Amino acid sequence: MKKVVFVIFNFAFLIFNCLYSDMEKTAEEKAAIRYTTTAKSKKEKIDFYISKGDERLLRGEYSYAIDYYNEAANLKKKNPSVLLRLGESYRLADMKEEAIESYDKALKYGSKDIRIFIGLGIVYKSKYLYEQAEEFYRKASELEKNNILALTGLADIYSEQGKYPQAIELYEKVLSISPTDEVKLKIAMLSILIDYDGDVKQYNTALADSKILKGYVNFKKNPDNAISDFISADEYFLRAVAYLSKNDLSNAKKSLDILINGKEESL
Repeated sequence: MKKVVFVIFNFAFLIFNCLYSDMEKTAEEKAAIRYTTTAKSKKEKIDFYISKGDERLLRGEYSYAIDYYNEAANLKKKNPSVLLRLGESYRLADMKEEAIESYDKALKYGSKDIRIFIGLGIVYKSKYLYEQAEEFYRKASELEKNNILALTGLADIYSEQGKYPQAIELYEKVLSISPTDEVKLKIAMLSILIDYDGDVKQYNTALADSKILKGYVNFKKNPDNAISDFISADEYFLRAVAYLSKNDLSNAKKSLDILINGKEESL
């Protein structure tokens, strides 16, 4: 019992030391920054805080970046460049309302940076506010007609709302600009959902999901080929469905056993 208590005490002490060390470093850093900025002009201070914020943002340390950018914003509240950076940091930190507020202020004070429109599109989409998200993605695509993020964002919105033809049209445009397996797969899957009669094999990729897609296409024409595709994709549920379509109850049960139990149940 004493040994357990000793271990717990040591562990708690270690955690306390780590936290205290971090607090100490933060305090030292803030003190150093105050000393560094004392003799600087207002513009130099703003540039200094922005550069420190940029460093933290690149390292993924969003809370620190937000602190530095806010220091810069306090010195010049109508600085759209700082407000854009704040919007990006808040968005990446998943602070949606703060991100929207900062982006909106950046627009209000004259910025037309495409990152604002894309950032607002991303945030509104994450809040399932598709109408607002579409508005800002459209504005971004008007600024840059071939911007991949804007076009993909719009396509994703249409796809999530079941507007498959519009989504496919935009994904096709994205594919023509920057071909990727992910976009090919999205087009193929949406094409199946709208009962596309053409050959979706043109969208085959090396991705595992592409094998499932191929199996789904074959399912209507040749269940045997579909089963083979589902086996290679390690997809037991769809394999069971294919077996059931052939009235092969034994193999359907085996596939479901593996899905549920991780192994085939013996009779």
